[in-house]
Amino acid sequence: MHASLSAPWGFCADTRAELLAVLAGPTPARWDARPSPDSWTLAEQVDHLIRSEIGTSKMARRLIRGDFREMKRSPEALFYDSSLEHYPYGRLAAPAGLVPAPLPREEATAQLAAVDRRFAEELERFQGPDADTLAAPDPATGVWFTLGGWVRLQGWHEAHHLLQIRALLGVA
Repeated sequence: MHASLSAPWGFCADTRAELLAVLAGPTPARWDARPSPDSWTLAEQVDHLIRSEIGTSKMARRLIRGDFREMKRSPEALFYDSSLEHYPYGRLAAPAGLVPAPLPREEATAQLAAVDRRFAEELERFQGPDADTLAAPDPATGVWFTLGGWVRLQGWHEAHHLLQIRALLGVA
């Protein structure tokens, strides 16, 4: 993987390892339990993360391919690069394509692994000078991220949901 992506990708990998460790513990009943009418089950949380990583992987592909080369960012637009140090969104309603459906644990675990491999494969295609030279807006919010920023955002998004999952399970 390109040197300018190794730190953001390492953050994603560390967050994913932590997520998988937490997801290994719950019983099948906990996997599908809905703690309140307005909250997601573990099964839905994981499906949301799968859908999100698919979207981030597609964004990476489009950035690397040059799809946003001619797009200009306005000076007042929020902009994040590979040094993104926090999740830049609060609690938002999931965009239509990211609204989850419950998945059985085995299927969810297999899909998490598959989308992670696909994301890594997309990032392996990057041969440019620096992952922070390519940028595109988040279609849902208009916030701009460089390629390295998109990778960090994926890690932060997963960390954001990991906090929710830990709270759901009552684990620190």
